[in-house]
Amino acid sequence: MSIGELSTYKPLYLKYRPQALNQLVGQASATRTLTNAIENNRLSHAYLFTGPRGTGKTSTARILAKSLNCEKGPTATPCQTCTQCLEIKEGVSPAVFELDAASNNSVDDARTLIERAPLVAVGGRFKLYIIDECHMLTKEAFNALLKTLEEPPSNVVFVLATTEEHKVPQTIVSRCQKLMFRLVNQVELSAYLRQIAEKEGIGIEDEALELIARRSGGGLRDALGLLDQASLLSTPEKPVGVNDLLNLMGAMHEDALILMSEHIMEKDGQKVLSALNELLIEGREPAVLTQEMALHFLNLTKASYVVESGSKDPSKLAEVVIGSPKYLSALAELAPRFDRSELAQMIEQLDRLELTIRRSTQPALHLEMGLLALCHRHEILMVRELASRVAKLEAILEGGVAVQQVQPAPARPAVPREVSAPVADTAKPSPPKLEATVVAAEKPVQEKPVISEPVKEVQKVVAEEPAPAARMQATGNDAIMELEMFWEQLLEYLEDKHKPIHALLSGHATPLQLNDSDFTVGITANLQKTVESKVSQIQAGCEALRGKPTSVRVKVFSKEAQRPAPKPNNREPVSAPAARQESSADDDDDSGPGQTSAALRAKAPNTNKTEPVVASASGVRGASSASEEDPKYGDLYQEAYKLFDGPGSRRIG
Repeated sequence: MSIGELSTYKPLYLKYRPQALNQLVGQASATRTLTNAIENNRLSHAYLFTGPRGTGKTSTARILAKSLNCEKGPTATPCQTCTQCLEIKEGVSPAVFELDAASNNSVDDARTLIERAPLVAVGGRFKLYIIDECHMLTKEAFNALLKTLEEPPSNVVFVLATTEEHKVPQTIVSRCQKLMFRLVNQVELSAYLRQIAEKEGIGIEDEALELIARRSGGGLRDALGLLDQASLLSTPEKPVGVNDLLNLMGAMHEDALILMSEHIMEKDGQKVLSALNELLIEGREPAVLTQEMALHFLNLTKASYVVESGSKDPSKLAEVVIGSPKYLSALAELAPRFDRSELAQMIEQLDRLELTIRRSTQPALHLEMGLLALCHRHEILMVRELASRVAKLEAILEGGVAVQQVQPAPARPAVPREVSAPVADTAKPSPPKLEATVVAAEKPVQEKPVISEPVKEVQKVVAEEPAPAARMQATGNDAIMELEMFWEQLLEYLEDKHKPIHALLSGHATPLQLNDSDFTVGITANLQKTVESKVSQIQAGCEALRGKPTSVRVKVFSKEAQRPAPKPNNREPVSAPAARQESSADDDDDSGPGQTSAALRAKAPNTNKTEPVVASASGVRGASSASEEDPKYGDLYQEAYKLFDGPGSRRIG
């Protein structure tokens, strides 16, 4: 082949570019609109051609120019032989100006166009301005064109072509007549490709032509480009087949797709990696493989609906899935083995995986991990199991069956100490079971401790009837619960109304006492004045929650009060002044905190009697509300006296 012959070769998409409106493929609406406009002399001064790439927008603009400037025109069928038709076909007509908006998008280019628009067309009736990819024009260039585009000079027609209509300002769109160019359907595109193949003498199978039409996505230019490339593989002895095209495009074969999906369904990671490794060795791109797998699982999802309707006929499946009959039959057999929800989630995962692979420097690594993740499908199975459990719970609730609550593990039975005092009368009825923690023996639930017979008898009697201390302990615990609930409500109220006070109290304060008219809050000494300055807001919150006047006490407490109090011993009650004196003496001692209780224990004999005390992190809250006359609780009473009414407390409000 000589250099001259090589220079005259034209690709198929240029050689078979449509030259008349009736030669447009798959654009019936645009063809009919322009034909009627030319025949009825109702041309618009500006057109906007929108649609995907390779659908004939620029070709149609040139055809319109030939139809208007043909020596036999205006006509919808230009002669293709006159000077104007030949010049427009070659792209050298002085009456047609084609502008690439990607490189001529400034306001200066727009002004130059405006200045040339009023000039008379040379050698033609109409002057056409074809602005390709007009969405690339700047905002200033669009604004400069507004007036001229709305009221152009006579015999001037603007044709704007774009693939991204949403980027064109509405002020421009409203001044143009818009024509939509659509993708060509598979049937029309396959028939057109067959005509071109016969004219060019290209040996190619029908299945290969269908594959080209499917891979081009409805774009005529892309389909002609693939056909032109496939023609190089054609020989008189062997036409181009599907395998030849797949190798040419680097795509997966249909059999490989079916095999890969079977391995994923069986969760066989080793076979998936082996099949993937063979494809990567052949030079397939990971991003293309991921896209192929996503489309294949989409085809499986479509096939599941067709099979569910009761038909496995490949002709029925061909209505929604494009592929060879062998591939469609394999889809019909494989689709019921997948759960439809799994298929949907796998398609979404593959779609995200494709985006990751295109941005990654290690695409093969991400592809392998993504396919292994499809094999495991932990998340998908977990969602399915949770949905099943929720359905069972709903069925139980609808049926009125009570759901059995999980009971906490029983506490280890405590072994009581020897009690020298006689046990109370056992003839009294047992009170309800108390939730308070009592340092007394309970009935063993599972294990029976090895103890002596007298202790067993004591344990049995005490378990059947709680001692008076247990009853007082329950009352104290009720007060604790009420106090803690009120404290939480007060903090929530202050969080909404006074956030600084809420932060101060939640971090450095603790509730101490709540009665009918008073509320006592404990605070450290360094923050006492700060809390007292905010006591009006605290009091307002208390009254708002309780609905009655409430005074607020601010009590200074030490770290000693935050530790659990020692167990009281039975001894003679100590007067309040004496208790204060002992507390002061112990506080002055260098041995550290906690000496007050130690001194009291040293002065009183230990009778080895254990009484219930409930201690919390906020102090000796919840001690038994024993009377002053009962000598058994004298020490506990004195501790409570020092905490609530001792030195350092003051009444506010």
